[in-house]
Amino acid sequence: MKPFPRLGCLKATYLAMLGLSIAQPATAEESFVTQQSKADALTFTLITGDKVSAVVNKDGKLGGIRLVNADGSDTFTSIFKRGNNTYVVPNHAQALVDSNAIDLELFNINKLYESGYDDASTDALPVIVEYRDGTLAGPAVPATLAGMSLTGEIELIDSAAFAISKDKAAQTWQTLVAQADVEGIWLDAVVHAHKVTQSETLTPTVPLTGAYGESAINYNGTGIKVAVLDSGYDIEHPDLQGRVIASRDFTYSSNGVDDLNGHGTHTASTVAGNGHESEGKWVGVAPAADLIIGKVLGNTGGGSTYGILNGMQWAVLSEQADIVNMSLGGTATTCSGPLVEMVEALSDKALFVISAGNSFTRETIGSPGCAPSALTVGAIDRDGNTASFSSRGPSPDGHSAKPDIASQGVSVVAAASGGLADTAYRVYSGTSMAAPHVAGGAAIVMQARQDLTPKEIKDVLTSSVFSGDSHVLEQGAGAMNINRAIDQAIVAPANRELGYFDSATNNEFTETQITLTNTSDESIKLKLKLDLIGEDGKTQLPATLAGLDIKSVTIPAKGVAQVPMWIDPSVALNNSAYGAITGRITGTTVGNTDQQVTVPVSFWIDQPHVNLTVNLTDRWGNQAGSPSKLYLINEEDDWGSLVRLTGGKANIDVPAGYYTLIANIMTYDNPQTSSGLVESAAQMAVLNRKIDGKTEINFDARNAQPVTFKADQPLDPQGYSFGFTYAIDDQEVAKLAAIEMAPDYVNDMYAWSQGHDDRFRSFITTRAVAPETTVTMQNGVELDYIKQGLALSFHGEGSAEVVPVGDAGYSTDWSQFELDGKIALIANPNYLTSYMVGNAMKHGASGVIFYRPGRGGRYKGAITGTPKVPVIGISTEQGEALMAEIEAGNNIVSWSGIAAERSPYAYSINHIVDGRIQSGQINIAEHKMHKISASYHSQNDERPAWTDVMAMTNSTGEFYSTGSSQLIMLPHQRDEYYTASTKNAWTNVVMPNYQIQSAGAYFDGPRAMTEGAEQSTTWFKGPRAGSLGSSGSAIISRDTNVLYFNLASFGDAANHDGIFGFMGSSAFGLKVNGEPASPYQGTLTLEPGSHQITLEMRSYARGVGERSPINDKLGSLYQGFYTFTADEQQQGVQPILVPMVDLPVDINNSMKAGEAAQVKLTGLLDGVGEVALADVQLQYAYGQECTIANVPAYIYCPVSTKFSSENWLDAQVEHIDGEWVATIPNTGNVGDFVHIRTIVSDYGSSQAEQITMRAYMLD
Repeated sequence: MKPFPRLGCLKATYLAMLGLSIAQPATAEESFVTQQSKADALTFTLITGDKVSAVVNKDGKLGGIRLVNADGSDTFTSIFKRGNNTYVVPNHAQALVDSNAIDLELFNINKLYESGYDDASTDALPVIVEYRDGTLAGPAVPATLAGMSLTGEIELIDSAAFAISKDKAAQTWQTLVAQADVEGIWLDAVVHAHKVTQSETLTPTVPLTGAYGESAINYNGTGIKVAVLDSGYDIEHPDLQGRVIASRDFTYSSNGVDDLNGHGTHTASTVAGNGHESEGKWVGVAPAADLIIGKVLGNTGGGSTYGILNGMQWAVLSEQADIVNMSLGGTATTCSGPLVEMVEALSDKALFVISAGNSFTRETIGSPGCAPSALTVGAIDRDGNTASFSSRGPSPDGHSAKPDIASQGVSVVAAASGGLADTAYRVYSGTSMAAPHVAGGAAIVMQARQDLTPKEIKDVLTSSVFSGDSHVLEQGAGAMNINRAIDQAIVAPANRELGYFDSATNNEFTETQITLTNTSDESIKLKLKLDLIGEDGKTQLPATLAGLDIKSVTIPAKGVAQVPMWIDPSVALNNSAYGAITGRITGTTVGNTDQQVTVPVSFWIDQPHVNLTVNLTDRWGNQAGSPSKLYLINEEDDWGSLVRLTGGKANIDVPAGYYTLIANIMTYDNPQTSSGLVESAAQMAVLNRKIDGKTEINFDARNAQPVTFKADQPLDPQGYSFGFTYAIDDQEVAKLAAIEMAPDYVNDMYAWSQGHDDRFRSFITTRAVAPETTVTMQNGVELDYIKQGLALSFHGEGSAEVVPVGDAGYSTDWSQFELDGKIALIANPNYLTSYMVGNAMKHGASGVIFYRPGRGGRYKGAITGTPKVPVIGISTEQGEALMAEIEAGNNIVSWSGIAAERSPYAYSINHIVDGRIQSGQINIAEHKMHKISASYHSQNDERPAWTDVMAMTNSTGEFYSTGSSQLIMLPHQRDEYYTASTKNAWTNVVMPNYQIQSAGAYFDGPRAMTEGAEQSTTWFKGPRAGSLGSSGSAIISRDTNVLYFNLASFGDAANHDGIFGFMGSSAFGLKVNGEPASPYQGTLTLEPGSHQITLEMRSYARGVGERSPINDKLGSLYQGFYTFTADEQQQGVQPILVPMVDLPVDINNSMKAGEAAQVKLTGLLDGVGEVALADVQLQYAYGQECTIANVPAYIYCPVSTKFSSENWLDAQVEHIDGEWVATIPNTGNVGDFVHIRTIVSDYGSSQAEQITMRAYMLD
């Protein structure tokens, strides 16, 4: 279960219910808050000290990732995605990542989020430092540097866990990587379970493992200890009663080893569940095995690496586990690190059965599943086909064949945490489900063959699989056959690697041999067959590549025999076949005995390498510098990577084959890139190019063609985002993605591509507004300006004298300047600050123009707040020209046009092209777009707000459509147009302040737009009240007897879900059958039967009016109570009813005092939409209060008086023509606020009450 939505399941505040029935006012004495909530706009400090901002969307997924400059100003953000992992690697860290000195996962923003390592959650970054062998032996202790604290030492693998203080990260990491005894720095990541889906209930999977065969039926795992390192277990589930002999929690969960996630219960019962609740139907593989439960994954399904390491040691060294099941793992780019080392260190004492992972494609075996000694398990379905999601080999080392074996992992039925009777079982799919089948099978074999070591058990299991022709890199030896394993007489090594042939140093004809061991008392003769296939799983190999020297072999009783084999790595192959060559030697008996052995084998033949040189040249003709990027993708081998550039050049040796190369070239606004800003971006690609010899490819941005957008109305893009996705598996499920986000100072976009690649998709996004105001010098030269920080731009028609004021520094004597109604020209060689602008305004300036003399290029500063005069920046060259004009007496600047923040329209464009990159003019047809007429409400004043739009196409996640947020001045109305296609979706983000973290935001999406659709919406319109959210995810959902919560803190009148940021507080609470209940980490388990559930939501501002940093006067407190009946039969979305109150306010959220208002009321039922209401009540009151007496809410309010619930007045409510309409007389005084209370119920079990203080104003 992911953390919730924009309230955040893990970060939610739990609020005890107020004990209020629908008809009665709240009483404070029964209310309490147990935990403070945090905003869901997050910041992550990387190990390098760089900061990344992100947003948690309504579905609990991370999006909106941006790199943040230290001063808060806009900067380029480069994102590289592989599957669900998003990497932001600063340029200065790339070399250390490439050399494996620091773990790439330290820059995996998704993993940092899932680990709870955002800055709001922790001020330290947990890492594991790996030292040279022997460094921590005996009394030696790891050195602790400044900015680090020691968490724990793991002497067995010469590693130590540390917490690095984020405020000292930049200095600490550089010192750490320079230490001679440090071999690597790894993220102490939260590792997750390998479960992917839920599916329909099918037939039992245990019989498909051979567990009920003639021999196996006599064994049930008695006396064998199986440790399950997972999310704990349901301590009350009947299927696990009496099965657990030891348990321990390594996650510090308040509920101990009890499993609220469900994953651990499912895997444990697959190993050794007794099937009690199903009368044996859903029994585990080894129902008499003893279970040792190590809770290393918390209730959200993740656990720290350090905790898992401790759990592994405990299970084997303290509890003497024979088998350890680990249905977990993390992405790995190398098969190394603490988890792998721990598997190797303990594998002589226990067999580690580990799931392969669920990453769909080649070379995605996770860690620690890639460990050589692990019995790594892939997933198959009931027909023996490889599950589409199952990770394929080779190991991340690039050559070792993995997985080792396969078993049932699709639609597996096992015990459900929190379930009883009809809900006692659930269906999951994943390699997490396959591994416990094998762990249970190993327990049965270990019981039957007690003389075997853990390694020998592994060899027996892989030698005795069901016959099949699957690819070894998908299923290893094949599907486990427990029955055959018990009687298996001939045993061979598991996944024997026969050689590593590097074409540069070792491609000689090689003879080797495979050892077959006969454990029986009779000699056995086998007929032998060898089948091999290339790494791509398709290419048949020539017979001259490899073969067996013999066609049959006799293995003596209790003896061994060698099977000689030869390999000729010099034989030419198709490019896609090179790499991990895998196959099976199959031996079948000659005679009456029914013996068979399967020997999975592999060898690596390095593909012939060729030299590739790639040059990137910018539009000045210079070698392209940072933040230019080069990506290289090999379609045949299913990999892609970011290539490090040195001086705009990459020189690398690559395997011969077909490649796609993408170069994103950034050109600065002046030839000297040590100053200035990027002025243009070029997206260039060579697609599906055959590279079979020394090759040089030149990407020259001067050859790229402009990309422009033409609509019925003129457009001015406010920055861009652009990138690509690339399908790296044949089913086009797993994809790479890269995105560059260009801020609004990037003026031009260029594109060029050569060739075609069906797996490649390019996209370019922007938000474009009406052409911005032109600002012109007296000589007619137009200024190319940049908006500065959060400042306004020039708007309308006008002219003014320009007065140079020098550098505007602290020593400036402002009294010498006559600035009234004039524009101050600041010439500072370093920066522009709010202090400088403030001084100019204090002395009457009507605007500010800034440039940096002697520096070259343009500059964008970080002006905080929004000055009430326009502030723009121009390039050094234009600044000096303007100064020369002023000195010549031409000191007038004029302007004409519309400021971007006041544009009457905005276009959100996502132009997607498959197979290539498109340049030229792109025509935008408004009638094919989705049009939304948007009204942005204010509060009887003009105030700034900010908008961001996140785009999405397949495999990108949500990303900002430009590199900058856009200022908008309220109140405002404009038409907004959105690209509408099945390939993209949009999320609107509207913020009362530039930073979501501080003042929160409202969200709409993600949602697909509809071609030709027209609609209207409002933003910031009252009342602030309950919301179902705009993304479609359920508020409360039910799975078996477990409720999951997905709550929006509040919403506006258009049902846009919102968060407060640091300027407010949100809380929720529950009652079950009238009694307070406390959900734990976003879940609540119900007893069987029907229950009345009441959800309370409460949100309030910390400051109101002049005490609010954004001068927010409205919606000071929202309180909602939502009641429904939860029944076992209604799984999935629960019937939360939310009243929708349509207040007829003007765009300033006001109504005229003395003029009665007709208020339309409707109800939205979660998962259904608008429903008929059986009863509606509305109450109102007038006043200045911000909160209600006896309701705990700590608000800095302009008045100290609190509202008394006795003062509610009943509105007249009528049901007219099928609509509910309430009349509010608005008889309060001018300047009063109107509070409202709404009570509704539907014709089912759902009812709701909502209170909003200061819903709107009277004027």
